[in-house]
Amino acid sequence: MASTETARALDPATARRLPRLIAAAAVPLTAGALALAPAPALAHDVLTGSSPDDGAVLDAAPEEIVLSFNNAPMASDSASDVVVTGPNGEEYQEEGALEFDGLDVTAGLLPLDEAGAYTIGFRVVSSDGHPIQDSLAFTLTEDAVAGAAAESEPAAEEGEEGAAEEDSATTSTAVETDEAAAESEGPSMVALGIVGLAVAVAVAMLVVVAVVLRSRAGSESGSDQD
Repeated sequence: MASTETARALDPATARRLPRLIAAAAVPLTAGALALAPAPALAHDVLTGSSPDDGAVLDAAPEEIVLSFNNAPMASDSASDVVVTGPNGEEYQEEGALEFDGLDVTAGLLPLDEAGAYTIGFRVVSSDGHPIQDSLAFTLTEDAVAGAAAESEPAAEEGEEGAAEEDSATTSTAVETDEAAAESEGPSMVALGIVGLAVAVAVAMLVVVAVVLRSRAGSESGSDQD
């Protein structure tokens, strides 16, 4: 009954302003409630892709691992690591620093010589300083291993052929050197032979002359005695 009498007591202008007054009073209350409400947690950086893809089955052995993130991770070799473990339990990542290029982190691989499942374990520092670590996997088929072995064989054969050619060239050079040395020594030996022969002939001629002179001397002395 009282509320009805109050509403009748309000004039039309006050009744029209009443909703605006209520809305104006609610504004600071709403702002205060929003300020006191907990702010949503900021999302950390995440892995967005990789090469090879997680779970991929490969017919060709990769030469590197590439991890891609939604924000560029911090380039920190001391706090970052990528470890690739093969089916035999051996590690196949190359020794040395990781390569940081924008959103990508790259690790080189040693030749993958075993077919089976490989695990990629990684840890990097995100752009906000939080560590990101996880593991991925891929599978290498027998064809991939056979193809890699076939590619390495021609390279080994080329190396052996190059070594054989080098040995042949070395041997040929040595033979030519010996022949040149023999040729350089040949004329001197011939010259010595000629000189020796000339000396022998000269000595023989002197002996012959001496014998002839003695014979003549003996004949003349015999004639004088007669």
